[in-house]
Amino acid sequence: MLHEVLLALSGHPSPLFQSAPVDNSDANIHSLLSPLEAALLKSISTLAEQHRQLRNHVQSVESKHQSTVCRAVATAIRQKHLARFQQRILDVESKILTRDATIVGAYDIVPLASIVAEFDDWHRLMFWLWETVQSIQITTKSTSDGCSGAALINHLRAEASTGFPEIESAAIELSRVAESAWLRQLSPWIVHGKLPAYGSSDFFIRAMPDGRTFQKKTELVPGFLSPATASSILFIGTCLHQIRRLPQQHTESVHSASPVLTDTQLASTHLQHLSSLPLPINQAQLSRAVSAIRLSLSQNVLQRLLPMSDITQLLQCLRIYFLLGQSDFVVALIYEAEARLQARQHSMGRLLQQDPLKALKGLTIKDAELHQTLNATWKRLAREEDAEDHVLDFARQHVRLSTTTSNAARPVSADSVTKHAVQVSPIVFNDLLFPTATSLSLDVASPLDLFISPRDVESYAAINAYLLAIKRAQVRLTELWRRTSNRRNHVSNMNTARRTKDARKVWATSSAALHLLSEISAYLDGEVVKGSCDHFESWVEKPTSSEEVDTTMGSMRSETLDVAQRDPETLAAAHRAFLAALTYATLLTDVPYTREVRSLLGNIDALVAFFNNLLDLQQKLIVEDDDGDTGFAAQEESRISLELDRARKKVESDLRSVINRLRQVDHERIGSGRYLEIQASESGGFEPWKGGGVDRLLMKLEFGRVPDGAFDIV
Repeated sequence: MLHEVLLALSGHPSPLFQSAPVDNSDANIHSLLSPLEAALLKSISTLAEQHRQLRNHVQSVESKHQSTVCRAVATAIRQKHLARFQQRILDVESKILTRDATIVGAYDIVPLASIVAEFDDWHRLMFWLWETVQSIQITTKSTSDGCSGAALINHLRAEASTGFPEIESAAIELSRVAESAWLRQLSPWIVHGKLPAYGSSDFFIRAMPDGRTFQKKTELVPGFLSPATASSILFIGTCLHQIRRLPQQHTESVHSASPVLTDTQLASTHLQHLSSLPLPINQAQLSRAVSAIRLSLSQNVLQRLLPMSDITQLLQCLRIYFLLGQSDFVVALIYEAEARLQARQHSMGRLLQQDPLKALKGLTIKDAELHQTLNATWKRLAREEDAEDHVLDFARQHVRLSTTTSNAARPVSADSVTKHAVQVSPIVFNDLLFPTATSLSLDVASPLDLFISPRDVESYAAINAYLLAIKRAQVRLTELWRRTSNRRNHVSNMNTARRTKDARKVWATSSAALHLLSEISAYLDGEVVKGSCDHFESWVEKPTSSEEVDTTMGSMRSETLDVAQRDPETLAAAHRAFLAALTYATLLTDVPYTREVRSLLGNIDALVAFFNNLLDLQQKLIVEDDDGDTGFAAQEESRISLELDRARKKVESDLRSVINRLRQVDHERIGSGRYLEIQASESGGFEPWKGGGVDRLLMKLEFGRVPDGAFDIV
């Protein structure tokens, strides 16, 4: 019977451990066993069955699983733990054959209890190994929820603290194998900018369809990898990938400017940082190694590939043309858009006279027309410039004005730079400059995309549409005051007196709306945007040292000389933090406020359209009154006057709503909520600007009152 027990433990089927006897001989064998022997055999049966199932499942994982980490762990279980178990069986067999006194008793009797005792320390470990391998689900064509390498690593790390010494030892040993396999996946990406050749579907970096950009899959990030380190790994690999894709002449010029290290030496140095990591991986040591690689890459390559002058030029372009830092551009764009719309309105015929709003909404703008509008804006700005403007030239090459799809998602700022990502309000402002939703965009080519991402450009576009819509309404209201003759008509008859009296309410409402928009625009442009941009640009251009970077980013101390600019990843992290804080400070994250402002701007458009139409019609009626012929125009005047009065009342209501919401925001944003709090470790050491709050805007608005005692906007 002993040979049956040892064969069963080795993974072979045995009649001793079948659930039911198949013939009389088997029945006779079981009938000869005492209850104690049957209990001992049951223990051996459980261990033998787990060994057999474990061996079969391990072989399946080794041959079929897509994760190299899972395959490495399965191989380690087979080659180490199952081999040790098999060696234990051979040792027991050797003791029996050599009549070892520790297991063979008098008269060469081998007690069954002695055999069972030899495997007592394997029951718990074998059961744990079986559960571990069972958790590694194999992905098939019908299922895609297989166990990932990151999940297995996290499971092994958790199991190392169960309290059982044999399980802790096995979990640590398998963790070393799993994390070593993960490092082999990481090496080609962080050293050469290439995704792993095998098991890339299990790696947490994925290539986008364009083959040029990459993204992280959070569910594939191991637990020992912090979010900041994962972002650094993504950045390093993306940089190396882009360097490999550069034209040969550009690549040679970049490396010729950096005689310190060659490609091979740089890769070897970076690889040494990874190979020096002890296993299991310590989070702090991995972060320091990745930071050291990032700083080395920045000092030897990236500062030549992406110099500070290029970053500064890009920031100036964004500030001037997206954040409306230059009034000439926004005014020129508004006038060119209005001129194009007026040209199209002349072709609308009678529909425009009957219902200007309906006619305006019926207009559709093509991308070609938007391209012509922006080109005309650039030409107007070029004529006003006396000297060569490099930022303007850069903008003409990279800034685009195009239609926006209706299902485009509102951007989330900063790629989750904070624990609570800043969500831009879903209320859109990009359908006010033209009837069709349009927005500015920026063509970001390599290597500038190391600093700014498409999501950042979407955030800039949202802020631009918001600021541009406010400035446009302000310009349109200002244009009403250019109609001097309509504001200074002398009373010549009863009709003129009535028209003048009715117009006073419209002028009063327009004055209040203009005052509110002027103060909001001055607050956003003159305080929030200017203060934030000045603070960020000063931080970017301020020289730094490697020691400062070490403090903020938790990187390894470098023995190199001080550097004059921060590495691109630090600048990109700070830029995301700046953009998130700016979005929060401009109130674009407050849905009720943006809803009220959007309603106000839409109703101001209606008021201006009806008022201009009415003033033109009244000039025509004055001539007809002199001739004694009024006709259809008088009825049209009555209809437009009614629509104008409705638009005026809506504007008055919206003015109150905007002010009330600003007061609520001022009460809500107190203490820590006054500004967006971003940790220095998440922003590359940059602390966003913290200037005046909404209370400063409300104090200025207290002086805005509508004439004739109609109402106070505050």
